[in-house]
Amino acid sequence: HGDRTNFANTYISHYTWGAAIGLALDLTLRDRTGGSVGLDDYMRVLWQRHGRPGGKAPGQVDRPYAMSDLVAALEEVSGDRVFAADFFRRFIQGSDVADYQRLLARAGLVMRPSAPGAASAGELRLQDAARGARVDAPVPTGSPAYAAGLERDDVIVTVAGRPASGAADVMRAIRERKPGDTLPIVFERRGQRITGSLRLEADGYMEISPVEQGGRQPTADERRFRDGWLRSAARNAF
Repeated sequence: HGDRTNFANTYISHYTWGAAIGLALDLTLRDRTGGSVGLDDYMRVLWQRHGRPGGKAPGQVDRPYAMSDLVAALEEVSGDRVFAADFFRRFIQGSDVADYQRLLARAGLVMRPSAPGAASAGELRLQDAARGARVDAPVPTGSPAYAAGLERDDVIVTVAGRPASGAADVMRAIRERKPGDTLPIVFERRGQRITGSLRLEADGYMEISPVEQGGRQPTADERRFRDGWLRSAARNAF
């Protein structure tokens, strides 16, 4: 528990990423079937086949599932063996990312950069330190900060040739630039001064908003898809 492990480089949360994959599967099924089949249908089959209680042993199910069972259930719901196997290969067992922009567009939703044109050093978390800005968290692999050689607990003392009295100075220098610009930095690590270069990238944060916020009304198909997607078949039993 106390180890300062760089989970950002080695760990994916199944809570957040599982929800993202669930969204992709729901929208993909609805896209393929004109909205007649969705994630609810898939989960219902799995529940009836593998999750429903009342088995031979209290608190246990009679038919535990393996990965092959999940693929088979998706094949049954979608009616397409190739699709089911390909979805699991790419997005569950692989590391591909679904085309959320296209899938959300079916429902009249726009996915776009939240700060277009803004520069970023990646997930670089800083806090004020006595002599500059301390890197306060593990630096993700592949980020501009990682390529610059920064590690947790390094203290950035100059950025773009100017002294950094705290985190605000570093972030201001980044905001003043554009993606692709390079900022020279000097940082301290265990008493040693090291020079590096931050090659900034485009800010990666995205936002999702309905087309209405952009001044356009959804088409009849978009509204029909959205309404079918957001309408719940569940009813309160109270």
